Amino acid sequence: MKDRIRVLNRLAGLRALQVRQVMGRVTYQQNLCRRYRNNIAALTRLCDVNSVTSTPLQRHNVQQYKATLHAMNNLQVRELKLAEQTLDRIQQELLAVMRQEKVLVQVIDEKMRVWQASLALQEQKIQDGLASQSWWRNTVETGRCDTGA
Repeated sequence: MKDRIRVLNRLAGLRALQVRQVMGRVTYQQNLCRRYRNNIAALTRLCDVNSVTSTPLQRHNVQQYKATLHAMNNLQVRELKLAEQTLDRIQQELLAVMRQEKVLVQVIDEKMRVWQASLALQEQKIQDGLASQSWWRNTVETGRCDTGA
């Protein structure tokens, strides 16, 4: 029983490590989503800036610049959606790993309770044996056999 509990504790350590790793991935993905949102906000602000254009060439350059900004913004929006989908998937994985860890902890707790009950029973048997030996010795030494009847 003791060896099983030791193995289960090692497995619990591995599960806890897996939970920490997945939590790290969730944190990384959340930071990535935050960066995409910040990029989208910055690109939107740049797209809204009006500049003074006095020549057709300047107007053309500003239009090209804004078109490029819009294209970059659209790309960032697509990347954000993909990052959010990945974040959802990783969060589901985290929940599954956390459930597995919780189940394992409960199994270990139950095994420990059973083992402790077994040890308590063994201890009680030893105590009962010692008490009966003591009674028997006392009976033999005194030469009488009181059975209580």
